[in-house]
Amino acid sequence: MACHAKPAQLEPLPATIPPTLPTAQPEPTATSNATPRPTETTIPLPTLSPTALPVVRTTPPTLMLHRSSANFDAVQFLREMIVFIQEKNLHVITYQDIQENPAITVTEQGKLFIITIDDIYLRYPMHESVLEMISLLQEAGYPAVLGIVTESDYAYPETAAKLKELSAQGWEIASHTDNHRNLGEMERVSPRAIYLEVNDSLVKIEAAVGIRPITLILPEGQMVNDGKQLRRAQLTWIVGINGGIEYDASRNLLYVGRDGPYGSAQETFENMRKRFGF
Repeated sequence: MACHAKPAQLEPLPATIPPTLPTAQPEPTATSNATPRPTETTIPLPTLSPTALPVVRTTPPTLMLHRSSANFDAVQFLREMIVFIQEKNLHVITYQDIQENPAITVTEQGKLFIITIDDIYLRYPMHESVLEMISLLQEAGYPAVLGIVTESDYAYPETAAKLKELSAQGWEIASHTDNHRNLGEMERVSPRAIYLEVNDSLVKIEAAVGIRPITLILPEGQMVNDGKQLRRAQLTWIVGINGGIEYDASRNLLYVGRDGPYGSAQETFENMRKRFGF
């Protein structure tokens, strides 16, 4: 912000104004060559209006990961992906971060990145490869969004403790539904059951971790046609796969897309650059 000079202090007015006196003739004075001092005036500062932000905003490029399998080493893939993120000096955030600072996807467009890890079951110990990915991200100073499947009322103590620890560090704990049900298929059979499938998961996560998620990661990436039951569960961010490269910030239910591994880490990164335009 530009600095403005402090206006000169004016002499205080007298407490009482004397009555008007006859005008006296001025006495002759010596001629002065001094330049007359200009009269100081206070110029009002312009009123600055807030920057108008577009309603339709670009979704940050978002990576979808799962635990390692016999055919895919998720840990090594993430290790290589982190190198590209660091080289581009991208700011890794969560959906919760956008919720707290909605303008960030405008002010830092093209500089953001989101990492999600799915299929973390609350009732079981975390898979070794998931713990390794978490360690890699912690070393890099990056948070991630963790998709939690709840299933039963039981929470494995070490898993719940780890999720609490990560949540305190700025990681986001998201719902991945109660039973990992495809909500698109469920909607065709029993639309009202969607609320129970989602809300049960939110309640169980809150009981185990101490926070109620605002983000739902869709099993199999399938979005519903009517978001009424998701709004009823007080969700905000719905994370699928297809589409979702933009979202309408004026809505109370925000659908965003993401990409899974596509060949090598380099190929995946380039594919994400093309899709999300960063």
